[in-house]
Amino acid sequence: MRFLLLLSVMLVAGGCSLSYPDSQTKVEWADIVRWNGHKYILDQEFGEARADEKLGEVSFSLVGSEEEDNPTYQLKDGEATFASPGSAIQSVAGVPVEKAILVEDNVYTTREE
Repeated sequence: MRFLLLLSVMLVAGGCSLSYPDSQTKVEWADIVRWNGHKYILDQEFGEARADEKLGEVSFSLVGSEEEDNPTYQLKDGEATFASPGSAIQSVAGVPVEKAILVEDNVYTTREE
């Protein structure tokens, strides 16, 4: 009798720890562009901005790629989470590049000190 009770407990406890290798993790990404060693985040409160000079182009977009569901992926310079490859990365007139850039008519600012 004790054996059956112990076996039942072990089966129930073992069943609670099942994992499913086919399950996918959905990762929510912030709108980020990495450029010249800085991480720039979309700043919807920046206001009007005028492009100054072209600095480069987005070389890779994370969303829609094989890496989209990889929570440990780290953006490299020239990569973005949402901006399309080939999009111009531009400086913002009157603002140091270390503080803000313009991509696809959106201003991205650093949060770094």
